[in-house]
Amino acid sequence: MDIKELVGKIEEELKEIRRDFHTYPELSNQEFRTADRICQYLESWGIEYEKGIAGTGIVAVVRGEKPGKTVGIRADMDALPIEEKRESCYRSKNPGVMHACGHDAHVTIALGAAKVFQAIKKELEGNVKFFFQPAEETTGGAERMIAEGCLEHPHVDYVLGLHVSSGYEAGHIGVRYGKMMAASDEFTIELSGKASHGAHPDLGNDTVVAAAAVINGLQTLVSRNVSPVNPAVCTIGKVQGGVAGNVVCDRLQMDGILRTLDPETRQFLRDRLTDVVEHTAKAYGSRGKVVFHSSYGALINTDSVVDVVKQVAEEIVGDTHVSVESEPDMGTEDFSYFAAERPSCFWHLGCANKEKGICADIHNEMFDIDETCLAIGVEIQVLSALKLLEK
Repeated sequence: MDIKELVGKIEEELKEIRRDFHTYPELSNQEFRTADRICQYLESWGIEYEKGIAGTGIVAVVRGEKPGKTVGIRADMDALPIEEKRESCYRSKNPGVMHACGHDAHVTIALGAAKVFQAIKKELEGNVKFFFQPAEETTGGAERMIAEGCLEHPHVDYVLGLHVSSGYEAGHIGVRYGKMMAASDEFTIELSGKASHGAHPDLGNDTVVAAAAVINGLQTLVSRNVSPVNPAVCTIGKVQGGVAGNVVCDRLQMDGILRTLDPETRQFLRDRLTDVVEHTAKAYGSRGKVVFHSSYGALINTDSVVDVVKQVAEEIVGDTHVSVESEPDMGTEDFSYFAAERPSCFWHLGCANKEKGICADIHNEMFDIDETCLAIGVEIQVLSALKLLEK
């Protein structure tokens, strides 16, 4: 099986597919055209699929004609509420919506891998499943797809995922062992005291003063309660309260976010934050309440699966073009749900090209990719899956 040759034959098709998705981006849970187009491609290639998973999601499978394990390949589908500014023949035609995070490339790479596996299914030992996932940017489509059984029938043994990265030039990739991306917990703090005239503060309980003490206290969560070699973030980004400059504020709300890299630290900081808020508020004569709005868990790669992807990538692009990332990213990614269920590797695919002016970061109105990265992504995913099937 000459995988490079098979990928080379579809390289131009990959560009056409990606440009089609880029031209018609859709927001989270609204990926209706995107899903229809994916199904059209799968059907035209004779690939088995099931649609309507977690709303607009699709699960496809190429069943090898020889027995073996099953590897899953995940691709998120949704776009962002951003007005595209970069001029191109494939610029978004949907006002205020843009594939500014590269999910159009992710879908294209998964489709390309599916087509390659379909071409070699007679020699394939095992199966490869493809998860075309909605709502990575908002409501966590990965969790819902897993809840609806995407990792079974057939049972999935490993999962691969990738994200394009403007931090690397096309032809370069990054891998990370262990803790790769953070868990996210948004929270709301409500402080309640007693109003009074500003001329008589002794008759009230000032939640502004209590809030100042709470904010200062929360700065010690990371600096004094967490190991300095265990990254964590606590941010208060919004404070609202008060009705007038001469009235002691009786109600105040703050909104913030926690980012952590393991379940133990995550729970510890949630508990510690609650203690600091409640007891500090009480010390200032107010009452404190914390409400958490949990988001994605930490993305923790499996080292043995990272080894496979790293080895494959070095064979394809050369070891000088493969970076082992030394630090985790405190951003979030709902591939974490797959990584929590199965041995997995999530990796970065370089997509920048400074000579062509393609260097804007993701979530930017000027974001684009050097399309040469598409074939590289397909080849790495295919060969990595094949090596995992051999394990």
